[in-house]
Amino acid sequence: MTVPTILALLIVVAFPLAFALYVSSHDYDLTEGGIGAFVGVENYARTIADELFANAARNTAILSVSVVALELVIALALSLLLNQPGLRFRNIYLAILLIPLLVSPIAVGLIWRLLLHADLGAVNWALGLIGLPGQEWLSGQATAMPAIIGVDVWHETSLMIVIILAGLTALPRDPIEAAAVDGANRWQALWTVTLPLLMPVLLVAVLIRMIAAMKTYDLIYILTRGGPGSATETISYSIWKNAFTTLDMGRSAAASFLLLVVILALTVVLVRAMRTGADA
Repeated sequence: MTVPTILALLIVVAFPLAFALYVSSHDYDLTEGGIGAFVGVENYARTIADELFANAARNTAILSVSVVALELVIALALSLLLNQPGLRFRNIYLAILLIPLLVSPIAVGLIWRLLLHADLGAVNWALGLIGLPGQEWLSGQATAMPAIIGVDVWHETSLMIVIILAGLTALPRDPIEAAAVDGANRWQALWTVTLPLLMPVLLVAVLIRMIAAMKTYDLIYILTRGGPGSATETISYSIWKNAFTTLDMGRSAAASFLLLVVILALTVVLVRAMRTGADA
C-alpha cells in the first residue's frame, strides 16, 4: 500500500537531491555542454569564500529575522483581539485579514511595485498629501530592504494569524479561569498562563515562516532584482543568478546544499525547543 507513495517521494524528492549533490561536486558549466570533471568540495569552498555569497547570506539573515519577528508580534496581537469573547463580526474581520494570503507572491510583488513607484506610486502620493517627501523605495540603498520587509509582512502575516488563532481557540479554559479567580488581570493571565500554553504553537509558526523566509526569491525578483547593487540579494536569488546568468551550475548546486544545511540545522533547533516547551 505504501509503495506508490515511496516511489513518488523517490522520484520527486530523492532523485533531484541526489542529482544536485552530484552536480555540486563537479565542474558543470552550461556553456561547455555537459558535466565536467569531479572537483570534490571545491565548489563549496569557492561559494563560502565568495564575498557576494556572504553578502547574500547577511541579507537573508536580516530579511528572515525581521519579517518573522514583525509577523509574530502583529499576528499575536491581532489573534488575541480576534479571540476576545463576544466579539461581533469576528468572521468578517478574519476574512479581511486573510485576503493577502489568497494572493500569489508574484501578484503581490507586481501590486507593490506599482504602489512603491517613486513617481507614480500611491505611497509617495499619500506621503505628499501630509507634507512628507517621497522616497525611492525600491532603488535606494537605505529603503529597498525595509520596503521588501514591509511587503513580506503585509503578505505573510495572515498565515501566522491562522496558526496562532487556531492555537488560541484550542487552549484549555480552566487555567485561564483559575488565574482570573486568583485575582490575575488580563495582562497577568496573558503573560503567566496564555503565552506559556501557546508557546509550542508559536514555535511552529516561527519554524514555518523562518524556513519560507530563508528561501525568499519571488518578491526579490519582482521588486528589486537584488538591487540596488546587491543590497537586497538573498541566497535564493544568488543561486538563481549564478545558475542562469553565469551558467555555473556546480556552484549553484553547492550553494543550494549550503542553504539546505542551514535550514535543517535551524529546524532541528526549533523542533528541540518545541519538545522542551511541550515537556515543560
